[in-house]
Amino acid sequence: MGMTFSEQQTLLSELLGDPNVSSEDMFPLARRKAALNRGDIQFCKDSHVVREYVTGTVASNEIDVPSGWLENFTLIIDDDVIDSWRQIDLHQWERYDANSGSDEPYYYLWEFSGTKKMKFLDSAGVNGKTYELYYFRKQITALSDDADESIIPDEYREGPVYWAAYWLLKQIGKEELSALRKNDYGELVGQATLKTEREYKKENRANPDMGSQTNRDIGGYKQGDGGAW
Repeated sequence: MGMTFSEQQTLLSELLGDPNVSSEDMFPLARRKAALNRGDIQFCKDSHVVREYVTGTVASNEIDVPSGWLENFTLIIDDDVIDSWRQIDLHQWERYDANSGSDEPYYYLWEFSGTKKMKFLDSAGVNGKTYELYYFRKQITALSDDADESIIPDEYREGPVYWAAYWLLKQIGKEELSALRKNDYGELVGQATLKTEREYKKENRANPDMGSQTNRDIGGYKQGDGGAW
């Protein structure tokens, strides 16, 4: 068994120097639990330590973003890798769709009736194709019972506790102690990030915006013709 929510609460009490055994405590139990849950989400967001995968079929030029989604790592449609540079500003619709003359699968993110979707341009030609989405996620069900366990790997579950201590101590003006806990949090985020990136072999590659296949321009010059616009 990994570190439970009860054990996280115990560690938080130690860091706060407040045992949480009476109604006179500085930080009521409900507030501690709320801070721990916020810390859990923040650790997932900062470290990208929790990864998930979903597959399905593109319909109506869209993919529903999964619950708990934080950020895409890689999207694959019909064996075509759709990296982040394929995500466009919605204001660029005309440039990439109506005038592009290509079927490259560009998409934008938007919410429709409370559901976040990846919407592909009309010319993308992705309907009916199988997609595979690799993404980073967060906790979506609040930890409450003592036996509950975070989705964060066990070796990093002190992280949300450090964040909760930093946040709560800051509220009562204990800036020095708060800063120490924030440093503890940052160190654990760094360890988690390095280990996680080593596992999925993250590579940073230049992805310049080249526009459409038929009308690429760089710095005011049309590619291939040697002349300026």
